[in-house]
Amino acid sequence: MLKQILDGLIETLAGRQKEIVIQRFGVLNAKLKTLAALGSKYDVTRERIRQIESTALKGLVKYAEEDNSLKNAYAKCIDHIKNLGGVRRADYLVEDLRLVLRDPGISHSYIELLFSIFDAPVLFPENKDFYSFWYLDSEQVKESKKFISKISQVMKNKKEALIDKKQFDQIFSQTTKTSSVNDFVALNFILNSKNFSVNPFGDFGLIEWPEINPKTVRDKSYLILKKVHAPLHFRDIAKEINKVKFDSKKAHPQTVHNELIKDQRFVLVGRGLYSLREFGIEPGTAREILTKILKKSGPAHLDKIVQLVSEQRVLKHNTILLNLQNKKHFKKLSDGRFHLA
Repeated sequence: MLKQILDGLIETLAGRQKEIVIQRFGVLNAKLKTLAALGSKYDVTRERIRQIESTALKGLVKYAEEDNSLKNAYAKCIDHIKNLGGVRRADYLVEDLRLVLRDPGISHSYIELLFSIFDAPVLFPENKDFYSFWYLDSEQVKESKKFISKISQVMKNKKEALIDKKQFDQIFSQTTKTSSVNDFVALNFILNSKNFSVNPFGDFGLIEWPEINPKTVRDKSYLILKKVHAPLHFRDIAKEINKVKFDSKKAHPQTVHNELIKDQRFVLVGRGLYSLREFGIEPGTAREILTKILKKSGPAHLDKIVQLVSEQRVLKHNTILLNLQNKKHFKKLSDGRFHLA
């Protein structure tokens, strides 16, 4: 197993070289330490620690070249990364190689030591746009970034609030057709980027979209109502937010109520019940809603009016009838239908 081979290889080093390699890579259950920390510990400069580490690794290269089992393990690692387009996110590679090499003891520390001995691949450090990943060639990094930029732009141009699997497949297919990478490699490229994410409901999209990464109570409430696609009481909205657990912040019913009142996306459809304006729900009192409905549909019987109102509001039958009896605004025709006065 790779871990056992590398542990044995470390034992070939002299005292201080062995100690520094163990602590610089955090292997053999040692705590990972920086050049500065080791310099302070051994009362030498950071540069001196770096020199000792470099010399130690050169010594390990000599032994590694004579060990076919280590060379074979390394070759399998490189082949695996090549098959993924020459790059692989660091945390995923650990899981990959545990399976590829059938060694559950492999950790990032041992992978980093192995790649340092053979001087490839290179670790791309994590930044605001990318997770840390290993790469074989700088050209493959450029190819990866190019594809990510292209698919990001396609998604921005779509201006979709949420993208389901079918839509993503279309976008993905559209982008790969104009790229030099296959679907398998393209998906691997996407995993390196922090531009994308999946919300708790499984919708894929850009991390900047509030429907994918909702941070405010309003955005979380919007996503809940969009998924439920039915009116909810503000207390129930708060419960759903806390159940989904978008983050560690707890939603309080009164806070939800206060935020929904201020946002034009939401419409009060009953006592404490909210829905979304984009569902065709219009704001207004019960009388105003009845006026809009009869203006649009013309004279209608009570049952039909109740049905049309239910698409807009949660109102009791008696509340609707009481409003229709207001002769200043409505009149009842001889055939029993109601119309505007």
